[in-house]
Amino acid sequence: MTRSHTNQLRRFRTIRRLGQASVVAALVAGAAQTSGAQSAQPSVPPQITVSARGDVQVTPDRARVQVGVETRGKTAAAAAAENNKKQTAILAAIKALGIAATQITTLNYNVSAVQRYDDKEKRVVIDGYQVSNVVQVVTDKLEQAGPIIDAALASGANTVTGLDFTLKDPSKARDQALAQAIESARRQADVAAKAAGGQVAELLEININEFERPMPRQMMAMAKMDAGGAPAPISEGTTTVAISVSTRWRFERAR
Repeated sequence: MTRSHTNQLRRFRTIRRLGQASVVAALVAGAAQTSGAQSAQPSVPPQITVSARGDVQVTPDRARVQVGVETRGKTAAAAAAENNKKQTAILAAIKALGIAATQITTLNYNVSAVQRYDDKEKRVVIDGYQVSNVVQVVTDKLEQAGPIIDAALASGANTVTGLDFTLKDPSKARDQALAQAIESARRQADVAAKAAGGQVAELLEININEFERPMPRQMMAMAKMDAGGAPAPISEGTTTVAISVSTRWRFERAR
């Protein structure tokens, strides 16, 4: 090997060593930066998570009554004609109580086949058709709820699918329930913090769940009521407006 070739080989080896050293130095520097970035991340402060609920009992000031009529016939047209006749009489009786047409809404109108399985023919056969028509009556005079049911049943209704006492404006009761829920959450957080040897420093997060509306009171009356029958006993009682919250509080140890 000539002297020129030997010098070139030495220079190549020197450059390769310098390149490897640069790579190692870069890796070390990158690791140091990563370590520094990790150590620089702020630690999450101790927290207390609390869920609570507020309930407010209020007297309802609105009633919603759902009444309807079911009819059957050999054909759909026959069942519908009979249903329309009875429903017309029912609506007239309700309006005679002073209920405006705007207070009455059709909730459901349904036509369906009445089917049965024929053991002899080994198949499903249609015995006729059933028509159902349900209307809702809304009144702010709670004392009208019973007479509405009585008038409907006496005029041909054979179903009372629901009676719901509710509020025209639940906002005030909702605000009271929300304040109650938050106060309860703070009280629980304070107790937990004290038991853990510290105190609540600040509120970090609060989530308010949609308030729960009172459920309808269901009633069923499948048989026609005699004209001289006793009036339907109705009592509105009270209803509940409820709100639940979930909260997070920062915990601070006592000094």
